[in-house]
Amino acid sequence: MVTLLHFWKNAGRPFVRRCVTAHRGGGFLHALSCFKERWSTKCHYFVHIGNCIVLLAINQKDMLQLRSLSVTASLFGIAYNLLQPSPLWAPAAWGGFFISCHLYYIAQLLRDRVGITLDADHEAAYEMAFMGHGFTPRQFLKLFEAAHGRIEEARCGTFICRKGEPKKWVHYLLDGKVMLIDGSEDKVVNIVPGKGSWLGEFFDPAEPEDHWATPHFHQVSFKCIAPRCRLLTLEIDSLHRAIREAGLAEAATRAEISDLWGKLRGSHHEHRRNTYSAMLELAVADGGRCQGGGSRGEVGRARLDGRGIRQRPA
Repeated sequence: MVTLLHFWKNAGRPFVRRCVTAHRGGGFLHALSCFKERWSTKCHYFVHIGNCIVLLAINQKDMLQLRSLSVTASLFGIAYNLLQPSPLWAPAAWGGFFISCHLYYIAQLLRDRVGITLDADHEAAYEMAFMGHGFTPRQFLKLFEAAHGRIEEARCGTFICRKGEPKKWVHYLLDGKVMLIDGSEDKVVNIVPGKGSWLGEFFDPAEPEDHWATPHFHQVSFKCIAPRCRLLTLEIDSLHRAIREAGLAEAATRAEISDLWGKLRGSHHEHRRNTYSAMLELAVADGGRCQGGGSRGEVGRARLDGRGIRQRPA
């Protein structure tokens, strides 16, 4: 940094002043000729500075900063190529092409970072299901619109989807409680808002692009068991296509892994509850009397309440 400042003070600033004076007196071409005459013998500076900027760019984690520095480095590369005794037009043209590509994606990044306003329903859906996995608000809205998304409500006892029905929609539970029912009509697990709240498969990175060209059917049923269930509903075929076209497969995979992990943890706790319920039903199945006058069911409940046998009043 000290070297660059010293270079600018002793060579760069006086030269810029002379070129500005030349431009005022003889026009832009004269100023450009003055610039080339001055720097053609020192063009190696542009290579060193450009490569230092490239080194700085590849160590950036923020994509906007990386592309901005890459544009600057390309400008130094173009200057080096054009300051040769015989200008290297082909490398300079490629540098200009690279700059145009970087500028296009910089515009995309800036557009995605412009603040947008979400209503209460969309904000809740974004924060619960998408924000933690790398989706921006604008990307969420694009997916929502492409997948014909909507916010729905279901009353207690309503089946959100039944086993054997075609898979057309995927749902995310925003509020309430949903029971997952397997093919034998037995309850498997209760689903609550949070990790593991997708009712169905959100995204499969291994599925072929034409996966949804043929009909697919639900293997389980989902039933609302709360007074009210609020759901984010998305068309699954359009959703997967929009995710791939937008280059969001990695973020969607993270969301799916998080959902599967949440379901795994929830099913473990639910399995313990189901085991307890089954043992309790077995304990109270025989209504005979035990020694001491109590029923076997009462003794079974006492032993299974998790804190030891309750003492009967004297």
